[in-house]
Formats: sequence, structure tokens, C-alpha cells
Amino acid sequence: MSSATYQPVLVATAAGLTPAAIETANGLLADWGHNLGPCRRPFGSEGWVLEVAGRPVSVAVSASTVGSTAAGYPRGELVELARLCSAPGCRWATRVMLRLWREVAGPAWSYWPARAAVAYSQNDRHEGRIYRFDGWRRVTDRAGAPPGPNATWTKHRGPGHPAAGPKSLWLWEYPQPHRPAPADRTNQEGPTQCQ
Repeated sequence: MSSATYQPVLVATAAGLTPAAIETANGLLADWGHNLGPCRRPFGSEGWVLEVAGRPVSVAVSASTVGSTAAGYPRGELVELARLCSAPGCRWATRVMLRLWREVAGPAWSYWPARAAVAYSQNDRHEGRIYRFDGWRRVTDRAGAPPGPNATWTKHRGPGHPAAGPKSLWLWEYPQPHRPAPADRTNQEGPTQCQ
């Protein structure tokens, strides 16, 4: 079938990635117990939900970076994968969501054209293999290190804080600044819980 004859299906799909209100994404992060909880940064963020049979199975939050630069890029050329979480019992969806976020949601960042995407993994929690297997490049394993010349975060987090300790900074570079047609983000309700 040629693309000229393709007719979009106007019925529910078996699986799909959809924009979601940040409140909806944050609700899923809280319900599913993400270790950092909801993404409550006071600047740009966008939610995305992966649904299967109309049920949310994974959520991702795109956000502006906290620091003014990351991985050698200024904030205005980056989008950060600030949260990635899958529903209990749907761990398989994490890799699917990471790839969809990298290829669809990251480039759809509505605040500015993204030349690159970044993500952080906490070294004490996991080695970041999900990013490595997906083709991301580890820039450093000392992001969030104690204050000093090698520290990349500006806020000190004490022991016991879920974001405390060194993190790995992962980078995905887009071939060129990419800005697809923006998704309609008005009046997005979306699912609020996994049932």
C-alpha cells in the first residue's frame, strides 16, 4: 500500500503514544511509585503516556534542563527525559517508552527545537543499561557529584534524598534541530490511573 492511499483509522488503536497533561503524567508517577515522584519543575514540561488497549502502561515527562548547560549543549538546544516510569506489572513497557520518547516525544518538544536529548540515571539504583542498549552515549558518571569542580548540579542533596549521589548523564544527539508539527495539547485529560 502506498502512503498516498493510506487512510488513518478513526477508532481506538491497540497501542499508542499520546500527549498527556502534566497533571495526568504526575498522577501516574505518584500512583506507580516513581522514586523521585512527580516532576514539579517550575519551568517547561510535557507529559506523554503509552497506552495499550486504552490502559496506561508507561509514562514519560519531557522537561527543560535544570542547569543552563548539559553535555556541552545550552538549555535552549536540549530536552530532558526527566521521568520515565511504567505501571506495576508492565516493566516490559519501559524500553518501548524510552524508544518512543527518543524518536517522537523528545523531538516534539514544543518550547524550542531540540538538537539533543539528555537523561540522568542514578548510579546507586541502576547502571543505565536501558540507555546504553538504546544507543545513548554516557557523557559522565559524575553528574550530581558532591559540590566541587566536577559537579554538574547546582543543588546539594543530603543523604536519604531520592536524587542524592552521583548520576550518569546520557546523551542522544538528533541529526539536526527537529521540530515536527506540535501536538494539540489543549484540553488534554488522559487516563489518571492504571486499572
